Amino acid sequence: MIQIDLDADLNMVDDEDRNFARRPANLRGLAVGNVAVAGRPGFWSWALIEEISASSVFFRQISAAEAAKHGDLAAVPA
Repeated sequence: MIQIDLDADLNMVDDEDRNFARRPANLRGLAVGNVAVAGRPGFWSWALIEEISASSVFFRQISAAEAAKHGDLAAVPA
């Protein structure tokens, strides 16, 4: 099963055509320039984080090929 990092409605975009999600209480390695998994189980996307504010995380959906350029796509076992 995929690990969702950002619970997000992938149909919602801001004025800059970026997706956004509520900022999680624990950022767990989420940082500007990092890749995360955004969405919900069954409907998710690779996401490149562009901005983190006090309440939101703004990101762009990217392909798996683009995500792989930023590092390993496998989650580290907990």
